[in-house]
Amino acid sequence: MRSPEEFEAFLRGELAALLADVERERRAVAERRQAAKLPAPWKLAIGVAGAALGLWAGSFELLMLGILLPFAIDWARMLRIPDTATPRIRAEVLRRVVQFWDPSFRYQPHGSIQRSEFDASRLFEGEPIDRFGGEDLVSGRHGATDFRFSEVRASRVKKRGKRVEVVPVFHGLFFVADFAKHFRGQTLVLPDRAERRLGAFGRAFQAFGGGHGLRLVQLEDPAFERVFAVYASDETEARYLLSPALMQRIVRFHENTGSQLRLGFAGGRVFVAVPLAGELFAVNAAVPLDLATLRGWTGELHFATGIVDELDLNTRIWSKAPAA
Repeated sequence: MRSPEEFEAFLRGELAALLADVERERRAVAERRQAAKLPAPWKLAIGVAGAALGLWAGSFELLMLGILLPFAIDWARMLRIPDTATPRIRAEVLRRVVQFWDPSFRYQPHGSIQRSEFDASRLFEGEPIDRFGGEDLVSGRHGATDFRFSEVRASRVKKRGKRVEVVPVFHGLFFVADFAKHFRGQTLVLPDRAERRLGAFGRAFQAFGGGHGLRLVQLEDPAFERVFAVYASDETEARYLLSPALMQRIVRFHENTGSQLRLGFAGGRVFVAVPLAGELFAVNAAVPLDLATLRGWTGELHFATGIVDELDLNTRIWSKAPAA
């Protein structure tokens, strides 16, 4: 991992020519899209005609459609101009930033955590998922730990008559890493919503049937128990995996992120789902690509790879047998 001084030198030196070239292309795309818009007199004429038609028909919907029609036409004409800058930013600039951060890392702009891995984690089991996708896959090794992560979007589709509603299930960072301890079963660490809402009754409800076909495990860390509910196929194994030190680290990680973390242990791997308010490695083609954006990307890289450190996954004091 590079020092902040090395990274600043890389941004201002080695990457400067590429940034200038990409910025020229971004501005050329913006100018072509601006030129594709309707002339102002045409926009005004279409808007007035559409509004007049709506008033004549006595239809509020038609009136609004007439007013918005010029802007819809503008949008359609602009989208006909392909954005050639954003793919270059991801494929050339972001890839070089990731590899400078750590030469062993591999970045795939269109890659993603696979649906099969997402399902294997069982972190969102019980939530029907009709649409699944992702991007910005980063894989590599941090210390002694192999990892991969990407942005993931999972949602379900609700149909009410002719109306279709897309309901988000998860949008955020989905992280998968090798786990130091050998285990055979499955353990889930989920937000403890039932107990927070319903108190002791909620805990009883979880024990009765809210655990994804797994058994609720009660642990001895009050701070951890207030935030998370643990379900496992083997209670002894869950206690072996979730040591007191690891539970403290998970609580601290939860407090630092301020989000509804989910963790799963299965198949020799740990899965971590971290909700995100925005996009991972966001690129906004409407504004210049500046150094602040690139520094923001390295902050996200530091956060994601830091999960290995937060959970102390590099500590290899246990002998890990090969998976059966």
